[in-house]
Amino acid sequence: MSGEIRYTARGGTEVFVYPSLGAHSFFISLYVRSGSMHEPPERAGINHFLEHVIVRNVDRSMGGKMYETLDEHGISFNASTATEMMQFYVGASPRKFSLSADILCRVLSPITMRASEVSAERGRVKAEIREEDEAGSLRGFSNSIIWEGTSLATPITGTVGSVNKITLRALEEHRRQIFTVQNVFFVVTGAVSEDDVRLLLDMIDKYELPNGQKCDAVAPVPRNFGKRDMNVRVKSASFTKLQLAFDMDMTRITQPESYLLYDIVVSADSSRFFVELSERLGLFYDICGGIDVYKNAGVFSFSYELRESRLYEALERTVELLRSYKEELIPEHRCMRAGYVDNAEMLLDDPRELNLTLGHESHILGLGYDSIYHRAAAYSAVTPERLRAVAREVLRPENLVITLKGNKKKIDTSRIARIISSL
Repeated sequence: MSGEIRYTARGGTEVFVYPSLGAHSFFISLYVRSGSMHEPPERAGINHFLEHVIVRNVDRSMGGKMYETLDEHGISFNASTATEMMQFYVGASPRKFSLSADILCRVLSPITMRASEVSAERGRVKAEIREEDEAGSLRGFSNSIIWEGTSLATPITGTVGSVNKITLRALEEHRRQIFTVQNVFFVVTGAVSEDDVRLLLDMIDKYELPNGQKCDAVAPVPRNFGKRDMNVRVKSASFTKLQLAFDMDMTRITQPESYLLYDIVVSADSSRFFVELSERLGLFYDICGGIDVYKNAGVFSFSYELRESRLYEALERTVELLRSYKEELIPEHRCMRAGYVDNAEMLLDDPRELNLTLGHESHILGLGYDSIYHRAAAYSAVTPERLRAVAREVLRPENLVITLKGNKKKIDTSRIARIISSL
């Protein structure tokens, strides 16, 4: 794999290419620097709704034959919306590059759907909101507290009420605002030639994108970020589930440092949490976690479900383990770098994952990796001493939001707060 090759279409749209000549497939993504964090409250969910409508609009531009075409030619075409971006993507055999690129570039077309068609898609989005029940989940409940007063407190899909208010006119207006030269870029990975890229550039230039204001992956920070009050919030439920979420000041730590700390604490197969609390003590079956990182801020969280009678025991042991990462030096071989360093070239075997990794980290978060080797070097440079310093920076009570689902009448929140204070 060579390093990043940067092209610019005549209209100004940037295309970043990471060729893997040994690959047997390609992947093209159209990224838009706009996600749910950029939405005003009255238009919560508009990016996700627009994503749905654009895919339908592509089908309409193909005479309603898009899905038949995808099946006939073995092309994968889909889209997703996140808090900080939208991604539309295609992948296929190199022999299908031209057709795939044409389908993807149709994403840049104005919306030509009728209001009745948009209304039908609104029904699907509302069904998705109800089925996912993000607001009723512990994660959704926690996010409403962690990001209180900001756009990140609302699910990416928005709410049924907000989606009901989004009209066809509003969708097209929003599309014009975010589909600009400053916000749209393409990333191409896998088996791709220079002729393929030139073809893609010509296709992009069939669509005129205006200039506009660039959306950046800078999170709207709540007023109490990093200054938490240790109040314990409980949502009523017939079971007990605990979540701990730590604020991260990303101006003080790097993304590789945050990811490695997360892996050490939560996701490693040999994580002390899993080995001690699940395997040895049987306090819970599994531990779930997540890490959200933006240019300025982030949140590192994990949760587990357990019997109410063992809640305080589990929390005390959790605090002991978290303290150990702040006090002890992590052995070199336990720094969890292998997945990012030794296994870096495995990304070349997966053009889709390579595309998302470099597209998101290099060009949404602005980390500027020009290859997987550049990225691997950033992870390799993180020392055990630095990881202990990061643990001390992040794993503090003033960064912690603790939430539960369970029996409000039986859970002693004061006792939980006392346990947390020893962190």
